[in-house]
Amino acid sequence: MSRSYFLAIVLAVLCPVAVLPAEPAAEKPLLFESDIAPVLRIYCWHCHGGGELAAGLDLRSQPLILAGGTHGPAVIPGDPEKSLLYQKVVQGEMPPEKSIQEHVVFSPIKPTPEHQQLLRRWIEEGAPALYTDRPLNASEDPPLTEEERQWWAFQTPVRPALPAIDATERARTAIDQFLLARMEKEKISFSGDADRATLLQRVFMDLAGLPPSLEQIRDFEQDMDPMAFDRRVDQLLASAAFGQRWARRWLDAAGYTDVVGVDNDASIIKYQEGKWRYRDYVVDALNSNMPHDQFLREQLAGDELVDWRDAKEYTPEIRRHLVATGFLRQAADSTGEKELNTADIRTRILLDTVQMVSSNLLGMTVHCAQCHTHKFDPISHADYYRMVAIFAPAINPQKWKHVTIRHLNTVSESERASIDAHNSEQKQQVDKALAEINSIRASFRSGLLEKKRAMLPQQIREDVQKAIETAVDNRDEIQKYLVEKLGPLVKVEEAEVDGALDEAAQRRIAELGEVQRLAEAAKKQYEPITALWEFSSAPAQHLFLRGEFEKPGPVVSPGVIRVMDRGEKPFVIPTAGKDSLTSGYRRAFAEWLTRPDHPLTARVYVNRVWQRYFGRGIVPTTDNFGTSGMLPSHPKLLDWLARDFVDNGWNVKRLHRMIVSSTVYRQASDTGPEVSEAERIDPQNVLLWRMPLRRLESEIIRDRVLHASGMLEDRLGGPPVPVLPRADSSVVIDTSKLTRKADQYRRSIYVLARRNYHLSQLDVFDQPVLPLNCTNRNTSAVVQQSLIMLNSEFILDQAGILADRVSREVASGSQEDQIGRAFQLTFSRQPAAEEVQWCGDFLARQVERLTAGGEQPTAVEQAALANLCQMLLNTNEFLYVR
Repeated sequence: MSRSYFLAIVLAVLCPVAVLPAEPAAEKPLLFESDIAPVLRIYCWHCHGGGELAAGLDLRSQPLILAGGTHGPAVIPGDPEKSLLYQKVVQGEMPPEKSIQEHVVFSPIKPTPEHQQLLRRWIEEGAPALYTDRPLNASEDPPLTEEERQWWAFQTPVRPALPAIDATERARTAIDQFLLARMEKEKISFSGDADRATLLQRVFMDLAGLPPSLEQIRDFEQDMDPMAFDRRVDQLLASAAFGQRWARRWLDAAGYTDVVGVDNDASIIKYQEGKWRYRDYVVDALNSNMPHDQFLREQLAGDELVDWRDAKEYTPEIRRHLVATGFLRQAADSTGEKELNTADIRTRILLDTVQMVSSNLLGMTVHCAQCHTHKFDPISHADYYRMVAIFAPAINPQKWKHVTIRHLNTVSESERASIDAHNSEQKQQVDKALAEINSIRASFRSGLLEKKRAMLPQQIREDVQKAIETAVDNRDEIQKYLVEKLGPLVKVEEAEVDGALDEAAQRRIAELGEVQRLAEAAKKQYEPITALWEFSSAPAQHLFLRGEFEKPGPVVSPGVIRVMDRGEKPFVIPTAGKDSLTSGYRRAFAEWLTRPDHPLTARVYVNRVWQRYFGRGIVPTTDNFGTSGMLPSHPKLLDWLARDFVDNGWNVKRLHRMIVSSTVYRQASDTGPEVSEAERIDPQNVLLWRMPLRRLESEIIRDRVLHASGMLEDRLGGPPVPVLPRADSSVVIDTSKLTRKADQYRRSIYVLARRNYHLSQLDVFDQPVLPLNCTNRNTSAVVQQSLIMLNSEFILDQAGILADRVSREVASGSQEDQIGRAFQLTFSRQPAAEEVQWCGDFLARQVERLTAGGEQPTAVEQAALANLCQMLLNTNEFLYVR
């Protein structure tokens, strides 16, 4: 290779080659979703988006921008100079300096020149977007197929004929005939009836949540009247304990708590005043046997069923209807905090309410359609938002009342104004009396002060007085010294003033004090109701693309899930009068839901009641009657129960009475040699050839402990019993906040209900965590249950109180009699001879152990008895109902 050729190669590698300038790359067209929405989110959506609609303008989508608000279209495609949105931004008028909303965090920043230019260019390009104004498409609102319409749960229940059976002597009710007809196909039958003591224990625990006394069991065992059991059932259904027992089941499904927000900090309890009235409403409705259809209508639309706005005074009926709407106020609401009063949280409250209603009342997983048409059930994306539109007028994210002011009162507006005026007069009397009292005392205080000042050298009296009167932060060094050294010498204590008052002053102060007391006593009160009502016109409801509230799609009208809407009587959107202050949507929904031919309402309810008696629903998936749920084990029985329930006036107590009167309920839970074939054929007891053994729920276990010890406070209603989270993560009753000492022993339904941090005694026995609601509690067996029954303060205290009760009630002092009384109080029966022997041996060992441990002889026997009582509280017989 020549030297010149080599140099040429090196130069070619090391020296850059001159390149002609290329044509500038064309700018990519702008789109609303990718380029403009992020800019508007920063500057505009606070006032014109999911959280507010100032001037009726929504800037969350291109079609809404073009539709504009009260001032016309916000953008004229192709013409930035005539586009109001662009002009407001360029002129610096938007965003405003102050939010139009209250109780929110608002820190506006001005648009950058780059963003202004981006907005101008988008308008010049014609304001293009991926989503433009269009109707619902086929994926959002697909047509229903005949196969989808034919799913069993979407058919109106029809009362089937009672099936023929061979074992007619074992059928007490129609329920038994359906169950026996199925069992006889498998060549099996019911187990024998439970003994009378077991049966009475069972029905007491199921209907009242408390056991019968030994005397009640003995009376029943001796009462051979064929109607004896029915009379006991009627007595239990008529007792106040029935509502206390069964209200908890409904409150679970409604997601009831006494707190606001997500409750994610154990140490902070955000109690919502007045929310407990909804709990009491449910208890009262069950005890009064309110028809279930009325019960649902009042909870869904109580505010639309009575004229509470124009009422001069609230009647008990008006107050009840308003309290009932607390059903729709159970979603976690954190908007009482400014930082959390945001559009996404407001929208979540609306959607959570729809989910609670659908899972509780419809038994369907409707919320799956929030983001897309349901993958398994015929529930379209549009169906979901039609249902959202029913509740949006009252839970409108764009016209919001934050949780601390979102309530009505127990009195009407005119009553409230009258009470406020009256209380203002009483306050003036209190203030006037207080001012005169202070004046009298001031005159005597002044005299005492002069006497004390006279004891100081004259040349420093004024300086000391000035130093005392000077604010602490403004005192110079000399003044600080004077106050520190000489201030105590001239300080007048209130006790000194009391001693200086003459007889006339004392008499006048006493008279004024009585004036204050009477004025305070004369004050009237009203309290908050956690209610739901509409306070703005119904908003336009959009389908949210992919379920995102910041991406509103086509408008949908209020409606119901189409596959559940029977063609002969379809859901109709009500037309509100021009002066109407409510849309009527929820009332129309409630009437549709409680129609006699509705396919799901009655089925879902009777199935849930059945599940709570037998541990398993006829449809095991109690909140999913759709195609992804489990099929009913006895479909004809389910339809017969639903039809009978509706045809007999939605009578709740009648439903309970029929179930507990049946042979399937009254049969034994024990298995013996005679049922081995049934156990082989149906090991899961789906056919109910024996009564399932069931553990008591958390609240009933605690209530039963208190009942055994004699401490149960069975008072109805009122504010919840406060709880205290401890540093060791346990939660106990907060006795420091009780108005009555006995309130710590109230039934567990009245203990303050939280979402996440329950009373420890309840928590370990599966008290449900409630991010939303719970339609079916789990029953677990975990080591924490044994530990809390052995070691918790509550159990140890109650075992000691139970032992004291036993000792007090056994006059003979006999150990055998004490054992017998302990069994009566815990198990409502006498112990067998071998049980007496076991307990006697246990007591002897405990006495020996405690004596060796240095216990005082006088306390040893009582401590041993307390240990025996604790062991009885830990037995399966105490924790289970059979």
